[in-house]
Parts: sequence; C-alpha cells; structure tokens
Amino acid sequence: MLFDLRGKRRRVVQVSYAALAVLFLVGFVGFSIGTGNSPGGLFDALGLSGNSSSGGSLSSAYDAQIGNANQQLAKNPKDTDALVKLALNEYLKGKQGVTQDPTTGQPTVSSDAHTELGKSADAWTKYLRLNRGKPDASAAAQVVNAFLFLGDASGAAKTQEIVAADQPSQNSYGNLAIFQYSAGDIPAGDAAAKKALSLAPKSLRKQVSQQLDQIRKQAVQTKKQQAKAQKNPPAATTPGANPLQSPLGGVGTGP
Repeated sequence: MLFDLRGKRRRVVQVSYAALAVLFLVGFVGFSIGTGNSPGGLFDALGLSGNSSSGGSLSSAYDAQIGNANQQLAKNPKDTDALVKLALNEYLKGKQGVTQDPTTGQPTVSSDAHTELGKSADAWTKYLRLNRGKPDASAAAQVVNAFLFLGDASGAAKTQEIVAADQPSQNSYGNLAIFQYSAGDIPAGDAAAKKALSLAPKSLRKQVSQQLDQIRKQAVQTKKQQAKAQKNPPAATTPGANPLQSPLGGVGTGP
C-alpha cells in the first residue's frame, strides 16, 4: 500500500496502516460495502465499475466544475461552498484513475489519480476547518473514499463521523469503527463498534462483532509493533524500500 507523500500530506502518518488494508481484505462483509465474494463488489460499491467507458467526457465535466470552484476560491479563499465543490469534483475525477489489479483484485491508483485525490482531501480538510454550520453529509459520503485510497485513516475517520451522524446505521458506524481502529484510536473505535452492534439486526450481530474484533486486534497489534519500532529504530533502510509499506498490501499506485 502506497500513501500520499505530497506537500503537507507528507506529515500524515497514521499509527496503523495494516488495519486499513484489512478494509479490502475482509471485503466489508456485513457493512455497506459488502457484496459477497465477487471481485467487483468493492468497485461496484464505490461506483468505480466502468470508469473507462466515458472517462474523457466525465473528466471534462469535472474539470469545468473544478475550474469554477477555483475561480470562486481565488475571490474568496474561505468560500465553503466552493471548497465542497472542489473536494467532490477532484474526488470524482480522481476515482476514474482507480482500477482493479487483475491478479490481486485490489484497487490500484494511478499517479494522476493520486494527485487528484490528494487535492480532494486537502480541499475537504480546509472546508471542515472553515465550516461553521452542519457539514455536507452527502459530499462526505463520497469524499471519504478519497482518504481511503490515500491510506489516510485519520481523515477517513473524521469524514465518516459526519456520515454516521447523518445516517446512523450498522453500516455507517461499522465503517467508522474500522477507520478509527485503522488510525490507532482504539477507544473511539470501540465506541463506534458498540454503536454499530446496537443498530445491527440480531441475526447479524455475531458476524459484525467478529469482524470488528478481528480488525481491532490487527490495529492493537500494529500499534504495539510501531511503538516498539519507535523505541528501537532500524539502523538503516533497505535501498528502494518504502517505509510506509503495509505488510498486508492493499491500494497500490500505477504509472
């Protein structure tokens, strides 16, 4: 799993990347992105299927919206409506560059898409900092995926909180718990997991509980490993190695 190393976002280093990779490995069974064992399930759920069919026309439409938002922001950098528009359209444009690895079935993010997704996340972060009213939950439900593909668990968790508050369900709180565990915030993840279980049908509670417990254990283990690594840093890094590489794999970057 490769992560966004552009500019300001270079400092975004979460406690647990391994747990974030589990999002893809477990296939969101029991949550909003669960569609059985079909390799296309994740792509269908995120609206990524068929990205290439009309990519050119879609990109032009998104570019127009992005240009319009940037013009508004040039006049008023604190225009929250323009920031939402920019965050949403940068994500919609960027997700066209997310494809499925034919071998692993996992999403692969192109370099251009990585840049667009980073712009989306930056605009959304600024929007949340400036917004004084109720955050745009419909935009949050889509932009959260930008953070997901960037490997930014903390950003995904903060955005998913808006979605869960607006649409409380087993799905929304279950995903929130996963993101919070992935970010290393175990207490917050426990609270969200408890909420998810309270909203789940009785017939699914055991399954949901087992899945969240699995991810929690991964997060706790990774947090301990990283704490130990910080106390005993390696003498040198292997040439060409990625220090942010997740041992579980996950989202990669294409050409």
